[in-house]
Amino acid sequence: MEKSRRPIPWLSGSLAMLVALVIVGVAYPNIGRFVVDRSTSPPRTYLEPQPMLLLGILCATFAPVLCIFILGRRWWWAEMLGWLVLAFLFVICV
Repeated sequence: MEKSRRPIPWLSGSLAMLVALVIVGVAYPNIGRFVVDRSTSPPRTYLEPQPMLLLGILCATFAPVLCIFILGRRWWWAEMLGWLVLAFLFVICV
């Protein structure tokens, strides 16, 4: 006889997705880097985008969400680990 699985944690996963979106929403405006171009007269300043840093932030915030959705269904400690990582990132970013 097959062991019955727990249902997909929709409420917990949706709340984790909202927390991850808040983290990305707070971190996204702050990842640009100001550059001063001294080769022109007067020196020009502009904001240089950093797509690899954005990709790192997205992976760091949405990996725990996937852990909560997928692994949290099978192991309770995976859901707790995902929430701990999200809480740590939330405290750092906000």
